[in-house]
Amino acid sequence: MDWLKRIRPSGPASTNSNRSSAVPEGLWKKCPKCAAPLYRPELERNQDVCPKCGHHMRIGARRRLDIFLDEQGREEIGADIVAIDRLRFKDVKKYKDRLTDAQKKTGEKDA
Repeated sequence: MDWLKRIRPSGPASTNSNRSSAVPEGLWKKCPKCAAPLYRPELERNQDVCPKCGHHMRIGARRRLDIFLDEQGREEIGADIVAIDRLRFKDVKKYKDRLTDAQKKTGEKDA
């Protein structure tokens, strides 16, 4: 046991194994192509393109609309339309269940 104390001294750093991180969750994103850590606000300013390798990240429909359109003067048409299953389509999973899962995942009425 004496040799272990020489290699790894005892102290607050060695005894505190469940430290909390001071960095907030979601502040950094890893590029899937070059594996570079990217600062999320900088990535958003660069329109979700990796500044190191030029890889275009996947973005959602709302983010794409925010990039393409001006904030003032735009209005959404058909925001109250909800998708329904008139044909009662069945697959491995019911279409109605697929719709509700997609609506929960995206937060949109139309999947």
